Amino acid sequence: MNRERASRAIRSVAAAGVLAAAVGCVSGSDIDGLHKHLSTVEKEVDVVAKQSSSKDEVAKLSERLAKQAETLLRSNADLGTKFDDLTREMQALAGKLEDANRRLTQLSQQIAESQAHAGSAPAFAPPTAPAPGGAPAAGAGPGPVAAPGAAPRGGGITPADLFAQATADYQRGRYDLSRQGFEDYVEKFPRTDLSDDALYWAGECWSAQKKPREAIAAFDKLFRSYPQSDKAPAAHLKKGIAHLELGEKAQAMVELNFVVNQFPGSDEAKSARQRLKSLGGDSR
Repeated sequence: MNRERASRAIRSVAAAGVLAAAVGCVSGSDIDGLHKHLSTVEKEVDVVAKQSSSKDEVAKLSERLAKQAETLLRSNADLGTKFDDLTREMQALAGKLEDANRRLTQLSQQIAESQAHAGSAPAFAPPTAPAPGGAPAAGAGPGPVAAPGAAPRGGGITPADLFAQATADYQRGRYDLSRQGFEDYVEKFPRTDLSDDALYWAGECWSAQKKPREAIAAFDKLFRSYPQSDKAPAAHLKKGIAHLELGEKAQAMVELNFVVNQFPGSDEAKSARQRLKSLGGDSR
């Protein structure tokens, strides 16, 4: 726009100069000076035009950057909304799981109380066995989960209540409380079908807390108190692993070989053979 105006002005000045020369009002030197002045004006017009073009390009670039920033902000907002939706779904699933656990615990307590009234030992689902060669999977535990409002320990608590509460503490990672609950169970109810299981899981609590020496002591107590326990294969395997954690390879190999020889068809024996092989021992 500025360049066009300047060009029109230059043409007007040139025309005036030509007209003046025609009528003899100016000299030749005046005309030469006018031409030089026009040349200077044209150069200034070019500079102004270039500056105007640069400003337009900067404005266009700023506009593009603003649009990109707006698009990025919208994308971030969409991602935030999706994350909030996912969080709400996870919370809803957690609530459903807690409700299912609570119902399962109530059912177990009702069965145990009914059999106790009938004069028999309390029936309770046997604990879940640990994964061969390692600690139970995250979230796994020795039985059903108790509701958060389960009856407190002591007083007139039933075996099912105490075992369920200790199980719930284990599954929530409260290993000190869980171990105390399992030990209380063995002390209060030493002759139920779950007494040896409770002692085994007390050892598992020590293992989960990375205290292998205490875990070994708990497993040894299990062997002394309940020599016919069905938890013996898992307890001997875990005792061997605890010795390995203490750097006691010879004692570990004794326990692992015991599992292989005494319980050859068990999953624990399979795991023990694998560990013996990795240690360079004979697993026959």
